[in-house]
Amino acid sequence: MARRPSAALLFLVYALTASLAGADAASGTYTGQINARGNYYWEYSTRVVAPSINASLATPSGVRVDGTYLIDAISSASVATGTIDDRVFTEKRHDVTVGLGYEIELGKAQLDLYGSGRISREPDYKSNRGGFAAALSLNQRNTVLHFNGYFSHDDVYRVLRMVPADDPTKLLASRADFVGNLDVVSLGFAVDQVLNRSTSITLGYDLSLLSGFQANPYRMARFAAMGAGAEHHPDQRTRSAPYVWFSHFFERTRDAIRINYRFYRDDWDITAHAIDTRFHQEIGDDLELRLRYRYYNQSDSFFNKTGGYTAPDTVAGTPGDRYITADPKMTAFHDHTFGVKVRLALDFLSFTKLDFLHTAVVDWTIEYMRITNRYGPIAVVAQGGIGWSF
Repeated sequence: MARRPSAALLFLVYALTASLAGADAASGTYTGQINARGNYYWEYSTRVVAPSINASLATPSGVRVDGTYLIDAISSASVATGTIDDRVFTEKRHDVTVGLGYEIELGKAQLDLYGSGRISREPDYKSNRGGFAAALSLNQRNTVLHFNGYFSHDDVYRVLRMVPADDPTKLLASRADFVGNLDVVSLGFAVDQVLNRSTSITLGYDLSLLSGFQANPYRMARFAAMGAGAEHHPDQRTRSAPYVWFSHFFERTRDAIRINYRFYRDDWDITAHAIDTRFHQEIGDDLELRLRYRYYNQSDSFFNKTGGYTAPDTVAGTPGDRYITADPKMTAFHDHTFGVKVRLALDFLSFTKLDFLHTAVVDWTIEYMRITNRYGPIAVVAQGGIGWSF
């Protein structure tokens, strides 16, 4: 059997050219991929199970189409999500995304264009989004300029949940009251540069403008004296984030590293730093192991009065305050993420009764988080899936 290209090297190439994949126009064939995944998140008050399926197809002419369907099943025991006490309930979110792409040859350059639309529906939130992405490849694809953006319009509701008389252990949604809208405009720019056959770097910048309702429609903030009031956040928010990715493949040992630093700042006075490191190691021809560590640290918003990891309490000012929050994401906190991923290519099934699966890849991921705000102190994220190329 011919030796397969290094999985770590394929990862490096994919990181630079993922948006430029297309059909084999010369042979006149269709190519594509089907992916099925399961996603799981757990912390003390919330559990999310989110299976998804994605399919993509590239035609001989180079036109690419893709679609994704995801369903979230969110189980919560939090009064911040519309319950009158900490009774467990489950809510479902349906999410559909479709996209269309095409690459145009411009002499020695290539311009890849992609557009997408997304619809998300849940009992208390409706979201519609349209987006685009453009990638200009130069210098034999060693330099790629990326420009992307999207606009989304969300409708926010507050669902009243009641306990049915025939089963007091359950909570049912009885009415959804409109709360407000949220509009988001997001733009991003990035440059991928291959420095040599083993090393690449990415420099990027993201900007988002938010306008509308940005609080939790259920969350109540406890006042310093007595009583409580509904959470209220500013209606306008500007978010910006420059970042850098560095990737290097070690040919002799067949492993790769990828290091990311991201700086975040918004006009709510939140400043954040995130460092994400990933180490990929090939084990044989078909198995790859990835280790991940991420550190995140942020300051609190200018209107936060609930403390952070230095003063973890839930008192949120007075009734006369212009803005009120009990949102843990508005506090100063930090978290650590430790992750392991195993990726197995099924090429060893070639010329067996399961030969039709020899182009498939399966992977499993588990990540453990230590968080210093009220979402913590621990959380677990798990993923698993299979991708089959044809």
